[in-house]
Amino acid sequence: MENYYSDRLPDELIMGEILGLSSDEQLQVYRAVLDTVKSRLEKAKSVDKKRKSKEGIDIDALVKIVLEKIGGTTLGRYYKEEILPLKPLSTRTLPKGREDVRIVQKLFDWYLHIGRKHIKRLSELEARYLKVWAEVGVGKIRIPKDQKHLKVIVPKPEKLKAGIDQTVNSYLNSIIDPKVRRKIGHEVWKELVL
Repeated sequence: MENYYSDRLPDELIMGEILGLSSDEQLQVYRAVLDTVKSRLEKAKSVDKKRKSKEGIDIDALVKIVLEKIGGTTLGRYYKEEILPLKPLSTRTLPKGREDVRIVQKLFDWYLHIGRKHIKRLSELEARYLKVWAEVGVGKIRIPKDQKHLKVIVPKPEKLKAGIDQTVNSYLNSIIDPKVRRKIGHEVWKELVL
């Protein structure tokens, strides 16, 4: 009896003798196993291509989760739908750097400080409007020339940004590495202002 089983593979014994599968059915099982292994290998390759930080955080996945949580109301959408249709508009170039953006009141006007650079002689509304866009890293922005328009529109992007900041920070606060936190924040805001 030992000789009978010695020239057969263990798979053939189990599938043929114990499970009672025919040769064609055994071949179908092999093909199904090969397809499963192949699809798992392809999935593993695709996971390796995602951007991960040193800590193993999947940046793309986290950005996607944060964007889904925020929903469709973004600063970019608001800008395109509510601000660009207004006339007349002027273009302002903002210095690079989102850190340390603050408004300072001088004797007769307002200044917007962005890092070491500043924009002089602004109205309070212009300074508040530009501050929102400077904090999210926009380099050039269109701004209504009419102070009446600014009075109506300035609270909306401030409120939008505050709500988005709260959502973004709720996710980023759990990340210990400040470089990774800044990178993810940058990626999220890049998506939100486009």
